[in-house]
Amino acid sequence: MGAVTTLNMAARFSVEPKTLSLQEGLPFWIFWFLLGIIGLLVLFIFLRDKELRRRIDFFFLSARHRSLQLHLRRQIKRERKRKSLLWVEMGLVVYQKRLLLNDAEAIFTSLDSLEKKKADLQAESLKIQQSLDYLVNVRTSPPLSSPKPLSAQPEESSSPADSVAATEMSRKVKEEIKSWKRRRAKIEERIKDLEEQEQVYFLTLGRLSDTFRVPEASLDPFYQKIDAINLKLTHLEQRLDSLHPF
Repeated sequence: MGAVTTLNMAARFSVEPKTLSLQEGLPFWIFWFLLGIIGLLVLFIFLRDKELRRRIDFFFLSARHRSLQLHLRRQIKRERKRKSLLWVEMGLVVYQKRLLLNDAEAIFTSLDSLEKKKADLQAESLKIQQSLDYLVNVRTSPPLSSPKPLSAQPEESSSPADSVAATEMSRKVKEEIKSWKRRRAKIEERIKDLEEQEQVYFLTLGRLSDTFRVPEASLDPFYQKIDAINLKLTHLEQRLDSLHPF
């Protein structure tokens, strides 16, 4: 009797885990079933609602148009920058060759003045560099000491006073090097400012030469490149205008 009871209990315990696992698994499948039903309902509504489809299509279309507009604007900006750089190069050629252009004489005079100032500053910068090279050489060279008598002992070859003097001299040389470097940096900044002013004048000369198409063989390659850029800009701007604003 006891053995039968034990077998019944064992059978009951062996069945209960399966029942529990089955009950625990039901919500999982129900969840996916309900999710599928919801998905079918959404699809059914989408297929029947023309206004909803139109709004979704409009959203994706406007996003695509905005992306294309941004891409076209970047291309236009890049081509205009290329054109400006070509104008600067053309202006340099016009200035170097002193080509005849309307209102160019005043620009030539201003550029001559800037070139003279820049040459003076470059000469001054060269002198500063020579001074720096000399100071660096002094700093890295071993100090010259006065000859010592042969009877002097090795430990008497340098005194504390000599060491202090050498340290002081090294400090002064370092300070002088820093001072010259600061001065050179200021000069280089002024040269950079003059070059930026020259770029503005070169740009103006380049625009003038492009407008009047000065007959000069050295400018012909620039004219061809600018014509190609203008054609590309026209095409890009037409594409940009054809897009509806969103």
